[in-house]
Amino acid sequence: MSEEKIEVVEEKDGSAVVELPENIDNPQAEPEETQSADAAADDDQDHPDDTDAVREARRARRRAKKELIKRTNEEKDHRLTLLQKQNQELMERLSVIERKSHSSDIARVDKAIEDEKLRMQYAAAKMREATDNSDGATLTKAQEMWYESRRKLEALDGLRQRVAEANTQDNSAINPRVQRLANQWIESNPWYDPANGDDEDSQIAKIIDQKLMKEGYDPASEDYWDELDKRLSKRLPHRYNESYDEAPKRRPKSFVTGSSREVASGGGGRNSFVLAPEQVRAMKDAGMWDDPDKRAKMIKRYAQEARNYKG
Repeated sequence: MSEEKIEVVEEKDGSAVVELPENIDNPQAEPEETQSADAAADDDQDHPDDTDAVREARRARRRAKKELIKRTNEEKDHRLTLLQKQNQELMERLSVIERKSHSSDIARVDKAIEDEKLRMQYAAAKMREATDNSDGATLTKAQEMWYESRRKLEALDGLRQRVAEANTQDNSAINPRVQRLANQWIESNPWYDPANGDDEDSQIAKIIDQKLMKEGYDPASEDYWDELDKRLSKRLPHRYNESYDEAPKRRPKSFVTGSSREVASGGGGRNSFVLAPEQVRAMKDAGMWDDPDKRAKMIKRYAQEARNYKG
């Protein structure tokens, strides 16, 4: 099923103005229900002329809100704990599988070395027997067997050394510091899915992670994770709301601030939604921009994230 067509107009500064369908609320529009929401908030405050029943009803609403927030935070903590446990279990299982694989490889090489040594011993015994019997033909064949076995044995010794070195390198690759820093980053970014990573944001994070590795950043250093956050905040500003708020120049051009509203230079219709330059680049980097369906899907997702953030 194709996504509903959404008109997009790119601006010179890298942002884009999109016309959201009528069935999608624009989170950047001045909300009509602002006054009613403020009134509802005021309604939760006690007033001198309230009756005891009204005050009790307000207290009950406040308790219910606090309880809802508490349960929500507990659920988030529980999901985060499960995610950390799952991540740790996956790493442990992977480590066990790799150790078993290397042990199996070394065992096969050791068996081949043992067989080749026995073959050399057999060839040496045939050489002695041929010499005692003055059997030149048998001596020649035994010598060829011995030299061939020695050549194979040398190759197997080299192979075993390489397998053992690979095992050592793989074991050292599981750096406790890297694991600790990775767990801290995952804890700070619960939106990231290390197990599946099928969502667009996790895929973008993995692409940037790979680029950092190619550029020589060391995941055992805090600079690596700082740089990862720096680049992700540009590609996924909706995942870094706090830093996004602290840098007004990086906000979308149609961001609601109090009672005022900045409007993009390109104008737009009643349901115009402005994508920040970072969001446009993120879609282009992920290969979604030129695909109308994928682009529309991601625009709706950005709009939903903005609505959730405003909420």
